[in-house]
Amino acid sequence: MTTSLPQYDPPSVLEIKDLEFAYAGGAPVIEGCHLKVGTGEVHCLLGCSGGGKTTLLRLIAGLERSSGGTIHVGDCLIEGPGVHEPPERRSVGMVFQDFALFPNRSVRENVLFGIRGVARRDRASRAEEHLDRVGMLEYASRMPHTLSGGQQQRVAIARALVRRPRVMLLDESFSSLDTETRIEVRAETVKLLRDAEVATVMVTHDPAEADAVGDKVSLLDACCRGGESDSTACVRR
Repeated sequence: MTTSLPQYDPPSVLEIKDLEFAYAGGAPVIEGCHLKVGTGEVHCLLGCSGGGKTTLLRLIAGLERSSGGTIHVGDCLIEGPGVHEPPERRSVGMVFQDFALFPNRSVRENVLFGIRGVARRDRASRAEEHLDRVGMLEYASRMPHTLSGGQQQRVAIARALVRRPRVMLLDESFSSLDTETRIEVRAETVKLLRDAEVATVMVTHDPAEADAVGDKVSLLDACCRGGESDSTACVRR
């Protein structure tokens, strides 16, 4: 006789309820969105181009303001009726597809830019710690244009992690890399985020990628057709 053990769900770090968003004068882009992401969990969002995936990340990051619903990080309400915490006050990091490094700043200076609320004497050591974690410490004095795509993405990840966010957003962050580099950098990034117990939302158009790294996968269009659960994002195209 076998005994089934109860499935463990990590505590929710990011929780979205009934989120709504529409651009001025337009139809809803996001409607009735529900999403939960636990400690050290990677939740992948799949959907067609233009389906609202990046808009959802921008709402979590505070780059757009919702028209309804709530977003919590832990016990902190960061988005809701009468509440809109600015991006710099949210414990949220974001890595973009195009890396978004400052071309006129060195690798070290790019990572230092991500540090806020830390004494000056501690900023350099924290930047070097995170560059070392992504294997880029020896390139600290280099300028971004002298690095390969994979190296630039590692720097972008270090800059996002140096803030020690509770939530990380990855917006097609590996899609511009060649296949071998993409698999390598993606595996390194996911391991770093899991080890740091960061709740991660990863947008991708590639089902194989979602299957390879996601603890949970949400099919956004399927959700809009009524196939949603309380842990699935509902996004209207």
